[in-house]
Amino acid sequence: MEIKFEEKIVYKKPEALSPGATHYCPGCTHGLIHKLIGEVIDELGIRERTISISPVGCAVFLYKYFELDGAEAAHGRAPAMATGLKRVQPDKIVFTYQGDGDMASIGLSEIMWAATRGENITVFFVNNAIYGMTGGQMAPTSLPGQVTGSSPHGRDVETSGMPLQMSELLATLPGATYVVRRSVHSIQTIKQA
Repeated sequence: MEIKFEEKIVYKKPEALSPGATHYCPGCTHGLIHKLIGEVIDELGIRERTISISPVGCAVFLYKYFELDGAEAAHGRAPAMATGLKRVQPDKIVFTYQGDGDMASIGLSEIMWAATRGENITVFFVNNAIYGMTGGQMAPTSLPGQVTGSSPHGRDVETSGMPLQMSELLATLPGATYVVRRSVHSIQTIKQA
């Protein structure tokens, strides 16, 4: 007696993602976050209407990893570029993908004003509490006591101040409609995101 099994595909790479490997460091969550974004884009069927904006830093090669229209912004300026694109093409879904060195430092003004105005854009802010692409220097979000390349004895709040808490800060602005802080280190927190 021959037993036949029908193979079923239970998972495939999202079509919104490009084939190939990424440049991210081992253990980094950027690849996982890309996969999650790609899955949602596929699930909603919005790939043809979506535009990604990537700035300087680890996100600089975003255009290589997504099968979407995209543009690169100057350091910290992704929310400003996304605002312009969305206003010119209001039927498009526009998102930025930014790290803490980009958004919480040089781009702080742009994200604050985009949130204050209530711009109809989506911002993915990946906070790894360090300038990752340039060698691990202290970022505006580095934690007290965190050892970095530029704070070998840990972040001293007496000399460097407290870290910015971007989600909490943006949530207080009048135009911000949805601000959430989530980790992607467990299935439960991924589902909450």
